[in-house]
Amino acid sequence: MNIQELRNQFPQLDQKVYGKPLVYLDNAATSLRPISVIEKWDEISSSKTANLHRAVHHIANLATEEFESTRACVADFLGGVDASEIVFTSGTTMSINLVASSFGELLSEGDEIIIAESEHHSNIVPWQLLAARKGLKINVLPVDDDGELIIERLEDLITPKTRLCCVAQVSNVLGIINPIEEIVNYCHSKGCLVLVDGAQGVVHSAVNIPEMGCDFYAFSAHKIYGATGVGVLYGRKELLEKMPPYMGGGEMIGEVKWDNTTYAAVPHKFEAGTQNISGVPALKPALELAQSLRDPYFADLQEEIIAYLNAELSNIQGLTLYGNPADPSRKIPLFSFAVEGAHHEDLALILDKMGIAVRSGQMCAEPLMDRFGVSGMLRASFAPYNTLEEAKYFVESLHKAIKMLR
Repeated sequence: MNIQELRNQFPQLDQKVYGKPLVYLDNAATSLRPISVIEKWDEISSSKTANLHRAVHHIANLATEEFESTRACVADFLGGVDASEIVFTSGTTMSINLVASSFGELLSEGDEIIIAESEHHSNIVPWQLLAARKGLKINVLPVDDDGELIIERLEDLITPKTRLCCVAQVSNVLGIINPIEEIVNYCHSKGCLVLVDGAQGVVHSAVNIPEMGCDFYAFSAHKIYGATGVGVLYGRKELLEKMPPYMGGGEMIGEVKWDNTTYAAVPHKFEAGTQNISGVPALKPALELAQSLRDPYFADLQEEIIAYLNAELSNIQGLTLYGNPADPSRKIPLFSFAVEGAHHEDLALILDKMGIAVRSGQMCAEPLMDRFGVSGMLRASFAPYNTLEEAKYFVESLHKAIKMLR
């Protein structure tokens, strides 16, 4: 499959915006959907819709088989973990909130949590809510001026009371691939567990949980070509078994008695109520596509785009690019920047008129904006279906937009 064949699988790329061909560079927020995912959603919605696990009729069995085969597919995609360690949620946000709520019940007043300074609000606010409720202390792992996590600070931050370190595999603002295995190894040596936000990381590189060694891993289907409203939480089985349920309701129970209700085995203990019957099975073709895009052909195209944009953006007067790892191979094709004399929202609006979709604002990472002293940034995030020609058109259009505003 070449890039044009890949692009042909994404119907939305055919449309025009203000008379210009769409150049979709907001992939870090949500990716586009391929035909295979759309067709699977339609298949389930039109012929296999029934509630899961409960009924014995034929359609319910088909729906349950589609759902559970997707769980096995996710387990394989994450390096061959046990399928019972895969919990389906509504997205990364719910996955992290589930851990904060349920694992949080195992924590005590005075316990400590470490959160990286570059985290998305979804990996900050749930822990703040938990800390306020249970009297916990939050410590921040800082980033340096290039956006790199200052890993050495873990030595000072981890204490005998530190229970969990929360860090993104890849920052949604900086686009830097963090040294997760190094972080996990050090934290584990000190008796500290690790939760990894994989919302960006799972898209751009193969994920092997057994090698990574983390205790929790969360990601969203809609960022990896799947449907919205679907998320994944991996949790080590022994931890999931200790954690109380996140929500009560149907499906997550063993027996319901007035005096002694019991709960289902994991992962169903955390999947109360009717699940996303059509959305979850649509994750299977999405992951199959993602796996095919690990091909060196697409990796080379992405590296070409990264090299081109690093060079071109660095040459724009007054532009500050955030996220500059010492090793260029640790950068995904995501570029966040601010331009002196040009507000990020104004730039985004002008680029939109040129057919280019980018993100502007705080990217749900206000503490990181404060760290760099900006009110917001402009972000262009590329997927494998984006071309070098689109990157060149983006740079050309950005020059025009800056000139207009200055």
